[in-house]
Amino acid sequence: MASIAREWEGETAFVLAGGASVKDLDLSPLKGRRVIAINSAVLAWPDADILFFADARWWSDPPHGWKADIGSFKGRVVTTSGGGPQGVTRLMKVDPSNGIALNPAQLALARTSVTGAINLTVHLGCRRDVLLGVDGKNGDGGRRHHHGAAYPWPFVKGSFDLHQAEFQAVAPSIARAGVDVVNANPDSAIDVWPKMRFEEAIAMLEPAL
Repeated sequence: MASIAREWEGETAFVLAGGASVKDLDLSPLKGRRVIAINSAVLAWPDADILFFADARWWSDPPHGWKADIGSFKGRVVTTSGGGPQGVTRLMKVDPSNGIALNPAQLALARTSVTGAINLTVHLGCRRDVLLGVDGKNGDGGRRHHHGAAYPWPFVKGSFDLHQAEFQAVAPSIARAGVDVVNANPDSAIDVWPKMRFEEAIAMLEPAL
């Protein structure tokens, strides 16, 4: 297994998840900033520093198996899956019920890859995370995602409640690690962290590189 060095010490990371709210955002302010894209959210921001996935099905299953497309992504691929491509940064998945993993060879997550991505920012040394697409609910018309990629798996009733519970379980340990988290969707059903508009989150940061 690999491990993660503190390459982003003191920086802000944007964790780009798949929630439908991102569809209405102008993401251009992300240019020059640290971005971790989860699964097919990378379609919305292909310049992400890191592509993170935890489920090998996302990599291999039709109708949108990514193994044919990964060559177009120029950043680093990190996963807790035993499947997927060779030559990526592969970390060990651990139970998040006791908080995030402090071992840089591990990531805590169970029901949502967002937890693992946040844990990754802790290992990288970030001091703040801005969450995008962490909606905790479907969008208008039942829309599940902003990126348009087809998913081969049906929606599981109660998933958002499980996500909320997982975030509540890890939030204290994230704070103890010195990472502030904000959810850049004022309408998010996830109420674990402070919420604000994306534009407000950008305005409170230092200029992009």
